[in-house]
Amino acid sequence: MVVFITGGSSGIGRRLVLHYLGRGCTVATVARREANLADLYQSLECVRGLLRTYCADITDKKTIAKTIAAVEQELGPIDLAIVNAGTTYQQLEPNLDLECFEEVMLTNAIGSTYTLVPLVETMLKRGRGQIVGISSLAASGSIPRMSTYCASKAALNYLLEGLYWTLKPHGISVTTICPGFIETEMTVKHQIPSHWCMTLDRAIAEIVRAIEQKPRLYCFPFWQYQFVRLLGIMPDRIKEHVFNYSIEKWFPRPTLRSKKHDARKIIQSP
Repeated sequence: MVVFITGGSSGIGRRLVLHYLGRGCTVATVARREANLADLYQSLECVRGLLRTYCADITDKKTIAKTIAAVEQELGPIDLAIVNAGTTYQQLEPNLDLECFEEVMLTNAIGSTYTLVPLVETMLKRGRGQIVGISSLAASGSIPRMSTYCASKAALNYLLEGLYWTLKPHGISVTTICPGFIETEMTVKHQIPSHWCMTLDRAIAEIVRAIEQKPRLYCFPFWQYQFVRLLGIMPDRIKEHVFNYSIEKWFPRPTLRSKKHDARKIIQSP
């Protein structure tokens, strides 16, 4: 089986690469960070399957299309494509940062679409294939400081849902997977409290199970999914109370090193 994974240089993507290599699959992965890809390629965990790495940016429409064409030419038809590459951003100030908004939307929504277009085209020609999009529970509703990320993942969810119904009659399955917080480089960067995060091992087990079962939508962990749904039906007065008093606990402001003081001193960003 040929498995194609974007964002395979770290976090969920890297672990999925190792998982499918461990099952003896032929795996092709795409990421921007060449050094991380080299480290992955040299990993002793990669010896059981066949791995090919491609340094490319999914936000470059022509490059990602050429990369997918190269994968199919070199390794054969892609049986399973996991669209995983993504980025996030915390909006700490009340103003909307247009540059960050464009970057997040370009990667999570538009870049994912750039990846999906050639994948769908090749799978339609064969009349078979499986597409998996790694989204987020953040797509279920917008929350303070993360509205840009939520919007990007909501766009991805709606796109994948439409593809599910469109491609199902043509023998192609589409699954949207929405995890909550997972212990990855991304959550560490934004200092998400560890008690909110699922371990990467448990998360990968959930994701792999969903890929095998092929549902239209799979959300986990259950309690976080139910909490997000509850937020969606709360009256605005109660929701405002929850956000005002709890947001610092959910998404604490990242600490920054002061340039005017000793490098070891940590200060809170304004």
